Amino acid sequence: MAAAVLVLLSIGMGLQGCTGVQTRPAAVDAAHLAGLERWRLEGRIAVQTPDDAWQASLAWEHDGRQDRLLVSGPLNQGTVSIVLQDDLILINEGNGNERISRDPDALLKEKLGFSIPLQSLRYWVLGVSAPGEASEEMDLYPDGRLKHLKQAEWSLDYERYRDWDRLVLPQKILIQGRSLKLKLFADEWTVGSPPA
Repeated sequence: MAAAVLVLLSIGMGLQGCTGVQTRPAAVDAAHLAGLERWRLEGRIAVQTPDDAWQASLAWEHDGRQDRLLVSGPLNQGTVSIVLQDDLILINEGNGNERISRDPDALLKEKLGFSIPLQSLRYWVLGVSAPGEASEEMDLYPDGRLKHLKQAEWSLDYERYRDWDRLVLPQKILIQGRSLKLKLFADEWTVGSPPA
């Protein structure tokens, strides 16, 4: 009888050990996230500068080397389309009002009232640091996900993550730098090719 009780206890303890292993969070694969070729983010942004504050809807599609952002509702201007390929940026405000520039920061400042490094932000929104830039500060959550990042004079606080189709991606990010505060809320992430 005592032997049977010992066997049951050891099986129970073994099962508890297995359960603990299965529920441990997976290690964050930053290289995999940074290398995602196709993704779409739908959400909202809240922007605060020394002179203004506004909110807008955001749809961001990344496909290889091109990023297309649709910002709807800022400054009562309707929808602004931003296309970025390497250092070439195109901003279309509709009604034939379209500008192309090799200086993304300057054109963003002129059209939206603030500039932010979109090439780096493309990585930051995924919860990884941008390649080619040294990270000045980095704090992680216990599961390895970014909690705080300071890079290229920009400070990012990752306040919330969420599961999106087998990937855990940021849902709420606070971005600060150069007299700008920007809150980004992800309502939906789609990773991979869009449905046909």
